[in-house]
Amino acid sequence: MQGVGGFFMKNKIPYLEFLPILVIGLVLFKLVDRIDDFGLLILSGLRVLQSVFWAIGVAYVLNPLMKTLEKKFKMPRILAILICYVIVIGIIITLITIVIPMIVENVVDLINNVNLYQEIAVNYFEENITSTTWYNELGLGEYLTMDTLSKHLVDLPDLLNSVLNGLVGFVGAFFGGTFKIIIGFIIAVYLLLDKEKFQVGLKKIVYGFFKEKQADLTVIFFGDVNKIFSRYIIGKTIDSAIIGVMCFIGLAILQTPYAALLAIIVGITNMIPYFGPFIGMVPAIILTLFVSPIKAVWVGLYILGLQQFDGYYLGPKILGDSVGVSPFWIILGIIIGGSMMGVLGMLLAVPVVAVLQMVFTRAVDKQLSKKDIIVE
Repeated sequence: MQGVGGFFMKNKIPYLEFLPILVIGLVLFKLVDRIDDFGLLILSGLRVLQSVFWAIGVAYVLNPLMKTLEKKFKMPRILAILICYVIVIGIIITLITIVIPMIVENVVDLINNVNLYQEIAVNYFEENITSTTWYNELGLGEYLTMDTLSKHLVDLPDLLNSVLNGLVGFVGAFFGGTFKIIIGFIIAVYLLLDKEKFQVGLKKIVYGFFKEKQADLTVIFFGDVNKIFSRYIIGKTIDSAIIGVMCFIGLAILQTPYAALLAIIVGITNMIPYFGPFIGMVPAIILTLFVSPIKAVWVGLYILGLQQFDGYYLGPKILGDSVGVSPFWIILGIIIGGSMMGVLGMLLAVPVVAVLQMVFTRAVDKQLSKKDIIVE
C-alpha cells in the first residue's frame, strides 16, 4: 500500500510552491487590516524596552570617555565607569538645582515683561521708522505697517507661554520615567563592562547571515559610521556646552537680562555649523535692545568674538578633522535636513552627509579601480 508521503512525492500537488507566498500575503493583509492594533502592539513593546534604549544611549555616550580613561590613565574598567557616572550625576544635579530653575525664572520674567517690550517696540517703530522720508519713498508702508507689526507682536505672549509649557512638560516627562531611566543606567554598566562580548556577538550574527566579503564590508561600514557619529555628536556637544558656559559668564558680567536663557540658546544653536552662531546671536541682541541699545552692541560683539574663538581654536581642538566634509556639502546638508526634519535635521546634517560622502567615494573608487583608471 502506497504511503501518503509517497503519494505526494509521485503526484505533485499543482501550485504547491505558491503556498508560502499565499500564507505571507494573508498575514500581511491581516496586518494592514488591523494596522491600528498592530501599531499599538509595537508601541507597547517599545515602551517596555525604553530602559534598554536608555541603556544603549548612555553606554554609547559614555564609551569614548571610558576608553580615554582606560588608555591614558591605565584605569581598570570598573573604576573608569565609576568616574563616568560621577561626572554624569554631577551634571544632572547641576541641571536640576541651578540651570533649569534659572531658565524657568528667565522665561517667566520675560512673559511678565513682554507687554512692556511690545509697547516699546511699537512706539519706537512709530516714532523713528514710519515717520521717516525713506520709509515712504521705498514704499514700505504697503508691507510693514503698524497693524502688521502689532499683529505679530500680539502672538509673542502665547509663544513664550508655549515655550514655558514645553520646557516644564519636557522636564516632567523626563523625570516622570525616573524608574526606567535608573534601570537604563544600571543596564548600561553591564553593557560597558562586557562591550567586547556584545561586539563579538553582533559580528557572529553578521558573518552567520552574510557571505564573508559582504560581512567584512558591513562590519567596516558600521564601524566607520560609529566613528563619524560618536566623534562629531559627542565632540560638538562638549564644544557647545563650553561655549554656552562662556556665553553665560560673559553675559552675566555685562549684566545682560535673561543671561541663562540666552546662553542656553547660544549653546544649542552652536551645534548647527555656520548658521547656528548667527541664529543664537539674534535673540540675545533683540532682547538686550529693549533694555539698552549700547549694551546690545556689546552683547553682539561678545557673542561674535566667542563664535570666532570657537571656529578657529576651540572647535578644531575638540573636533579635529572628525568628518572631513567640505563646507559646501555641509551647508547643503543643513538646508535639506532643516527643510525635512527641522532643527533635528540641521543637527544631524553633518554626520549624515559625512556618511553619504564616505559611501559614494568608496563606490566611485571601486569602479575606477575595476577600470584601472587613476584620476588626478
